[in-house]
Amino acid sequence: MQRCLGKASELLAAQGVRYYGPQYFCQRRHAIHGLFGLRPAPNPNVAKRSPADQLAIMRKDAHRLVFSEENFIGPLNDPLGQRIERRYALARSHLAALAQALNHEMDIFISVHRPTAYLNSAYCQMLLGGLVRPFNEFSASYPLGSIDWCDLITQVCAAKGVGRVVVWRYEDYAPLFPQIVAEIVGQDMASLVPWVTRNINTGLSAEAVARVLAHRAEEAATKLAFTARGALPVAPDRPAFDGYSAAEHAQGDAIYKTQLAAIAEMEGVTLLSPAPS
Repeated sequence: MQRCLGKASELLAAQGVRYYGPQYFCQRRHAIHGLFGLRPAPNPNVAKRSPADQLAIMRKDAHRLVFSEENFIGPLNDPLGQRIERRYALARSHLAALAQALNHEMDIFISVHRPTAYLNSAYCQMLLGGLVRPFNEFSASYPLGSIDWCDLITQVCAAKGVGRVVVWRYEDYAPLFPQIVAEIVGQDMASLVPWVTRNINTGLSAEAVARVLAHRAEEAATKLAFTARGALPVAPDRPAFDGYSAAEHAQGDAIYKTQLAAIAEMEGVTLLSPAPS
């Protein structure tokens, strides 16, 4: 999604829609918290723009701003691999603080994910980040019960300054793509955003994970997973890593189904679903 919006950013800007994604927010001093004064300045003696001035600079002549930065509400994993009982526990306060700084109501767009698939992905991202540990240790710190999408959406809805909340299942991304884009940039602009078929951030194959774990005592751990991913990519004859049993997948899917049903009933939330085939 971010790559698709990025490819269309110039066309969108010409029509009054300004898009800012990871390529912008990951630059030095461009984190949302810093840009809008949501954390103390590293040097209090240096004059800093007000949130209103920063917003005006980013808005330019646009009538709609789109920010895409999933780590704003909290990181995917704990930096030290510590146990997480409740994910995104500060989502409500972070969103409320941003809305107050912007002095503007925000619509929020969130993709939720099958719990076991989400955690498999989180584990691979942890390895790619250089924190190497066996999956059983990871799953003890990140139990299935820590994936509570109802809690997250409830927090988002409760944040002061949040308007509409639009949710979709990650698994429905492809069939819902035109509808998601129309929600984010506006129906009239949706045709400007191209579909990108290539996976941008691929995970690790089971063989790649095995290689990383076998060599985890070596130096340069941060490069281990990237090297293994390049040498042993996911392919038809090389399945993606999956640390869960069939029973655990079924348990996670049952949790997911219950949560989605509850989210669909929440006031102010639109849960997008593909048209029946």
